[in-house]
Amino acid sequence: MQATGHRGFTLIELLVTIAIAAILATIAVPEFRAFLMNIQIKTATEAINNGLQLARGEAVRRNTNVRFRLGAGTAWTVGCETSTADCPAVIQSRAAGEGSASATVTTVPAGATAITYNGFGRVVANDDGTPSITSFNIDVPTTVLAASQSKDLSIITTGGSIRMCDPNGITGDPRTC
Repeated sequence: MQATGHRGFTLIELLVTIAIAAILATIAVPEFRAFLMNIQIKTATEAINNGLQLARGEAVRRNTNVRFRLGAGTAWTVGCETSTADCPAVIQSRAAGEGSASATVTTVPAGATAITYNGFGRVVANDDGTPSITSFNIDVPTTVLAASQSKDLSIITTGGSIRMCDPNGITGDPRTC
């Protein structure tokens, strides 16, 4: 009988393949980590934006003042300013770690934790005298992701409008703050 050919890989072919795979993994893993952290920033921003839209919509629907209150991290609660049988103190809430455990939120003015919408969907003064949030800045700590790789986002709340934007965008780009 005659041999019909070789099957399988040689040791050298296998080692070259493993070396190439290791080089590609070394390059790809840090980029993938940055991608995941930036997804967490976007998730947190969209969650806060959705909470603000919910508060504004509920205020108009119920024709009463509805408050969005920011909790620890990215947690928030939407509820009626004055709780009644038709308008509960908590309409909806979101826990801090839902999809964005690493994201951090800072508000302007510093330390503000709430924004209240009236029945017309406009921002009104908080009944407890605390300042209303005018913007949210969402990022991840530089210990988690370098500032040069981070794609932080902001939410601007002026009057009754709510807008997500990029604080580091190019001048003239409509997505820029």
